Amino acid sequence: MSSSTPRSLLYCSALYPGQYCKRGLSDVMVLDMEDGVPLGRKAEARENLERFFAEQPSVSTAVRINSLRNNEGLRDLLLLKRLEHQPQQVVMTMLECASEIDVVRANVAREEGISPLVLVTVETPLCIRDIHAVAHRADGLIFGSADYAASMGVDIGGWENMLHARSCIVAAAAAASIPAFDTAYFHLDDEPGLLWESSAVRGLGFSGKTAIHPRQVATINQVFSPSPEEIQRAREIIEASRSNGDKITRLNARMIGPPFVKQSTKVMQRAQELGLFGVW
Repeated sequence: MSSSTPRSLLYCSALYPGQYCKRGLSDVMVLDMEDGVPLGRKAEARENLERFFAEQPSVSTAVRINSLRNNEGLRDLLLLKRLEHQPQQVVMTMLECASEIDVVRANVAREEGISPLVLVTVETPLCIRDIHAVAHRADGLIFGSADYAASMGVDIGGWENMLHARSCIVAAAAAASIPAFDTAYFHLDDEPGLLWESSAVRGLGFSGKTAIHPRQVATINQVFSPSPEEIQRAREIIEASRSNGDKITRLNARMIGPPFVKQSTKVMQRAQELGLFGVW
């Protein structure tokens, strides 16, 4: 990913690409060509995107394309090739085979060597089956729980029934050294539920979460940013380890060793990346 891994990715229909982009509401604005655009208006959405990318957007953008296994996805690739300015990321959908990523990379590559990152929406059992191969070819993974749940014949928006898929995704992303982003929270008026789920998936290892409404972004950004308490605790662990020659030591009635220092270092690096304090 970029030097700053996003915390929030806000979906916006490609029919209205300027609706939220000028306001910089989210770390990444995802202009959606798939579910956000009815089948009969795909051509209109592509025309709107072409006009939108005639100039360089002032915010970080991604374009979510249709599945490569239908003509709409192929038309989306042709659109990406002819855009005056490219988005920073391309989000793939309904992927079932890791080789599909190579097709997208080949088609969005530019001669100057700067090409969009490729994020894969994990939303099919076949994608979960090959998740490690997918992760090692992608630049990031996004969990698409609605389609995944529908394919499994289970309730959309559950926790226990999605825990296995979530765990597979974050483990594969960690093994491939790429970020993973959790699925959207579909209950727009349930702020406590969004807060709980965001905290829970951060605990699993996700780097951020997608949003389907601007009102969700502030909560997501807050949860996926190290808190002042986390930063202070990480600093204390690192300092205690250094002062004891990097040996296993005791800090506030807790034994700390190399794994604690490693995790604390990641917290400090993330805080610095987000500009939460100066160089440490």
